[in-house]
Amino acid sequence: MKNWKKLMAGFCVAAMVSSMVVPVWATDDAAAEEDADGDVADVSEAMLGLWKDSAGDIYGFYKDNSFFGQWKDEEQDVLGVYALSSDGEYTALVMQFANDDGTYDDENMVTYLVQANEEENLLELYDEENLELTATLEPYQADGDEADYNQTYQDMGDILTECYSGETEAGETFIYAANEDGTFCSVLVIDQDDNYVSFVGEGTFDEENGTVTITDEVSEMALTFGVAVNDDDTLTLDMGDLGSATVEEATLAVAVQGLKYAVENGTEMN
Repeated sequence: MKNWKKLMAGFCVAAMVSSMVVPVWATDDAAAEEDADGDVADVSEAMLGLWKDSAGDIYGFYKDNSFFGQWKDEEQDVLGVYALSSDGEYTALVMQFANDDGTYDDENMVTYLVQANEEENLLELYDEENLELTATLEPYQADGDEADYNQTYQDMGDILTECYSGETEAGETFIYAANEDGTFCSVLVIDQDDNYVSFVGEGTFDEENGTVTITDEVSEMALTFGVAVNDDDTLTLDMGDLGSATVEEATLAVAVQGLKYAVENGTEMN
């Protein structure tokens, strides 16, 4: 499966986060920059996971600098990318929300100063202008309710390292995600009527035929597809009689959002 990972890595388009606008107020002093790098790394590691604020809003921060949020009052799910920057004294968190169509632009962006309160295990967000505390996030705790799948989403986000998203020939949403060595792979297909089918299990790579097979751990059904690189840097996944899907690199938050949407709004197809 590692051969498959290398193959996909070679096909990757540029990461979305690399084009983000990040704060430019960091000092040019070399010593301060060295300290800032340490600050950013510490905050970045502390942020990973699922957090909840006093309003009940939930945020998941993932290792590829993407996030997925659930705003309770607005009954709205949001996703985006984030970046951290430091001047050696303060660490800034820039959150850029995706548009409804999944694209990004220079708008729809907010900036906070963030501090990891290790003693109380909290994330503290401060207003960048007046340094007043704006919000406090605490680790999310699953309530045990059967309908509470948030911990499942987070577990998935912790495992995954790559995601590709797009559409099938029939216009269905197609999401492929996997961990680094391919021992955990997930394919999710959602049609226009919110019917969905999923394959979750270990992926195997057939080097001779250039195909990948994912066998679902529960149903033991398998999905096999080949990969072709297109001129526009998208990938075509050929599933034979089942058709094909055109996908491009996406953030881990896209995979988590797709799972949440399917489970809470769709009907699983056998």
